[in-house]
Amino acid sequence: MPFPGKKNGPRDLSRPLERLELRCDERHDGLRLDQVLAALLHWRSRTSIRKLLQEGLVTLSDGRPVKAARRMSYGDEIVIDIPQPPEPVDVFPDDWEVPVVYEDRFLVAVDKPAGLTVHPSGRRVHGTLIHMLHKRFRRPDDPAHDVVPRLLHRLDRETSGVIAVGLDDRFHGEVRAQFEERTVRKVYLAVVHGRPSEDEGWIDYSIGPDRRSPIRLKQEARRDGTGQSARTRYQVLRSNDRFSLVELHPETGRTHQLRVHMDAIGCPLVGDKVYGVDAEIFLNALEDRLTDDQRSELVLDRHALHAAELHLFHPRREERLRLHAPLPSDMANLVPAGGD
Repeated sequence: MPFPGKKNGPRDLSRPLERLELRCDERHDGLRLDQVLAALLHWRSRTSIRKLLQEGLVTLSDGRPVKAARRMSYGDEIVIDIPQPPEPVDVFPDDWEVPVVYEDRFLVAVDKPAGLTVHPSGRRVHGTLIHMLHKRFRRPDDPAHDVVPRLLHRLDRETSGVIAVGLDDRFHGEVRAQFEERTVRKVYLAVVHGRPSEDEGWIDYSIGPDRRSPIRLKQEARRDGTGQSARTRYQVLRSNDRFSLVELHPETGRTHQLRVHMDAIGCPLVGDKVYGVDAEIFLNALEDRLTDDQRSELVLDRHALHAAELHLFHPRREERLRLHAPLPSDMANLVPAGGD
């Protein structure tokens, strides 16, 4: 079943993309072009869409250039020329390299390594997890065997662990509804600095944008009742004189919730470049110019957060699944088993 707005069915991300053709449907009638592109190119940032328009890479099907403010009509066809890297980039492994933790004809779950981006966005438009999934499952030249993998949820690039992907449109919709209704249970593991004052408990601070930080994406825990309500249950599994391994159960799903909440109780995640450290570390990391002292302060090159378990109901098998990814070695080595 084709995605809405696509002329030729779902885009095959396993193949280099030089030109993309889109068609406006009834939902886009009367919207500005930039609004239509934001809806159809959901994997691209608004900044990158604006750049495509400014550089004249978006035209109508007859080749006429078109401006961002143009009002679109049902049936309008849009052509986008995608800039390619100056040199060919081999973004795919020869063999499947991301561990599969579960697979049937409806669902595949993988153990995403830290550092792998889930979906194209911003500057990372190649070599993402969804590209690899398309390479494995897409067969556009053989419609009877063509499978379009669709993410059921996402993880940050630096977060490792379980990612679930639907391989059937109806199944995807049914399980995606479970995520929206919060009936999917998620369990994370984190290595944090220090040790919480209590070995287990709830963190109930609401969360909103940090009103003092120069980092636009940074959130803050709020005790004044403003912001979005957020609730996390934690339990300390083991500790040593520097770090603790903590199990985290988010009851809500706010931006950076686990990182914000652990920082709020004085135990920021090891390797976190946004929380628990000076803003200069994040800014330097963006430009790949961290000092040796800053790397030493971070301990790890990525924040120590791992999506360990995902519990969901499989509507075809009519049973609840526990999808599990073991603790990666970079985190396990910081708090070896045998601590208190």
